[in-house]
Amino acid sequence: MVGVGFLHHSGRGGGSLSHADDLVYFNDLARMAELMPTPLLMLSGDPTAKSGLEHIVQDWPELPIPLMILSDSPCATSGLGRITRELAMNIYKYLPHVFRVGCIGPGAGLPFEPPFFHHRIDQISDWTVPDLPLIWRAFAQGQHGILLVIWDASRLLWLSHPEPYCPNPELKKFLLTKPFDLWTYSAIDAEGPNGKLSILLREVLRGFDRILAYSEWAARIVERTIGDGKMIESLPHGIDPKIWRPRGRDKARRKFGRLVFDTDFTIESNKFVIGIVATNQARKDYGTAIKAAAQIAKNHDVLIWIHTDVLERYWSIPALLCDYGLNNQAVVTHGQLTDEQMTWAYSACDVTFGIGLAEGYGFPIFESLACGVPCIHGNCGGAPEHMPKEMLIEPVAFRTEGTFGSQRPVYEADQWVEAALRVKGVYASLPKHLEWPQLWPRFRAWLEAGIAKEKQTLSVVGQEDRRTSIR
Repeated sequence: MVGVGFLHHSGRGGGSLSHADDLVYFNDLARMAELMPTPLLMLSGDPTAKSGLEHIVQDWPELPIPLMILSDSPCATSGLGRITRELAMNIYKYLPHVFRVGCIGPGAGLPFEPPFFHHRIDQISDWTVPDLPLIWRAFAQGQHGILLVIWDASRLLWLSHPEPYCPNPELKKFLLTKPFDLWTYSAIDAEGPNGKLSILLREVLRGFDRILAYSEWAARIVERTIGDGKMIESLPHGIDPKIWRPRGRDKARRKFGRLVFDTDFTIESNKFVIGIVATNQARKDYGTAIKAAAQIAKNHDVLIWIHTDVLERYWSIPALLCDYGLNNQAVVTHGQLTDEQMTWAYSACDVTFGIGLAEGYGFPIFESLACGVPCIHGNCGGAPEHMPKEMLIEPVAFRTEGTFGSQRPVYEADQWVEAALRVKGVYASLPKHLEWPQLWPRFRAWLEAGIAKEKQTLSVVGQEDRRTSIR
C-alpha cells in the first residue's frame, strides 16, 4: 500500500498544528487510528451556546460526530478555501462537543496551520478522490458521519451516484457501504434551460441527503430542478468585520504604494479610482468593465486598479488596457495580497466593479462594501440579495454559455458608467447579517438540525457495532 501523508495535530490546546517534522506517513490503519487526536468533549465558550443542544448530547452517545469537509484545502488561496477555512474553524471552536471536524481538498499558499484533521490532495484527476476510503477510516475511526461537500455539483457524479459513475473500483465499493451521509453547500451562479439546472446537475443533487444553497435565488433554482416539493435552505458566507473595514480614502491613497507594492507610489486625491477584483475567467466580464472605465476616463481623471490571479488566460488584461487607452492609467496586482493589504487597496477606491456575470455570493463585492466603497454589480445571481438597489444594473439580455446551457446576463458599458457616476462619493457599508458574529448562529442551527431529527442502529462496516445515522 502506498503511504498517505496526513498533517496530524497532537493536541487541541494552543490552536497550532504540528510542523513538517511531525508529518507522518501511514500504511497501517491500526497505527493511524492510535495516533488520531482524542475528541474534545467539553462544552466551548461559544456566546451562542444557548441553543437547546442538551437533548442532542444526551440522545447521541457517539458524539462528537465525524464531519469531513470536502472542498478546496483550508490552506488554499481560493474563495472555496476561504469558505472551508472559516466554516471549519467556527465548527472547531464552537461545536467540538457535537462535531469532530476535518478537511480534505487540493490547494495551498496560505500560512495557515489547521488545528484539526486535514489532508491536502496534491494531485487530482477528474475530481475523484481515490484515497477517500483510507482518509475517512483514519478520520472517522469506525463512526458513521457526514461528508460536507463544498464543490461545484458538476464535479460530483462519482460521489452522489457511485454505482454507475465512479471509475475507481475500490472507491466505488467503499462509497456503496454508505459510511457517511452526504451534505452539500452548493455553489450555483447560473440557471440552465427553463429556469432549472441541467439534467446532470439535477441527478448529482438528488444523490445528496441535505442541500444548503448560497442564496435564496439559488435555493429556488434547486427546488425547481429537483421537483420533490421540499424546501431548500440557504445561507450566505460571512465577512469578518475586524479584518474587512474602512481605512480612510485619503490615508489609503497616500500609503497605497508602500502597503501594496513596497514602493513610494501614491494616488492623487483628485483621481477617480475604479477597482476590479476578479479571477481571469470567462464569467468575469473584463471586456465590458474596462470599456466602461475608458468611457469614464473621457471626462474624469481615472485610475483603474485591477487585482487578479493571472494577467493572460481567458482575457489578456494588458491588451485590453492598451486597446482602451488605459495602459498609463492602470495599476495591476496579481498573485497573493494579504487581507490587510486588500483593505487598504479597496479603501483607496471611489467605486469597484463586481464584474462576475452572476455570482453564487461574490466575496469581492462585500469586501468592498465592508471597506466603505460602493460596488456596481448586475442584478442577477446571489449577491443582489444583500446589495442596495442603487448599486445594481439590470441585464439587457441573456446568452447561453457552456456545457450545461448556463444563462448568462449581458450588460452594456454605458450602464456601468451611469451607475459608477451615480454612486461616486457614497459611503457604503456591509449589511450586518453578513458579519460572522451575526451569521454563525444560523449556520450552527442548520448543522444541529441535521443531527437532531432521528437516529437508528446500524452496523459499522467490518464489525458488529452501533453507528449513528444522520438524516
